[in-house]
Amino acid sequence: ADPDYPREYSIASIPADGSIELLVRLHQHGDGSTGAASGWLCEQASTADTIALRLREHTRFRAGDNAQRPMILIGNGTGIAGLRAHIKQRVGVKGSPTWLLFGERNAAHDSLFGDEIGAWLRHGQLAQADLAFSRDEGALRYVQHVVAERASQVRQWVTQGAAIYVCGSLQGMAGGVHDALIEALGQ
Repeated sequence: ADPDYPREYSIASIPADGSIELLVRLHQHGDGSTGAASGWLCEQASTADTIALRLREHTRFRAGDNAQRPMILIGNGTGIAGLRAHIKQRVGVKGSPTWLLFGERNAAHDSLFGDEIGAWLRHGQLAQADLAFSRDEGALRYVQHVVAERASQVRQWVTQGAAIYVCGSLQGMAGGVHDALIEALGQ
């Protein structure tokens, strides 16, 4: 990867896992070339390579004082990495329900961590998961549409003290989710 253009990825694991897991989607430019970091990680680096990296704490995305509160996790694409880490950290925390609202392109190819999400739901470690696969449902349906559809439930969770975390694309998703949350909760 080009050291002049560092790429930051959310870590999809927690310290108890004993390793760092990243979720990297290969970025394809219009001319067919790949992203500097994702191209190197996905196409050039091998499992035998040593990769120099720097861990940077994201102080605004940590659970911190919110660790014991209900949590609404909203995201899309590879943003599931940071959301997965939050869910993994909360597994076993009593009285702290977690709700995931997540969007991707299609279920057949983009059910990122789908088996884990299903297991967390079955074992009651995730209170609810609402997934939107934009390319599978006829009319485009994104995670911000799910937030809007669940507005009354979002209000109920917030009334019960829920913290809201959003992780994913700044283009499109973040603005749409922000607007849906304002519509549901007000300014």
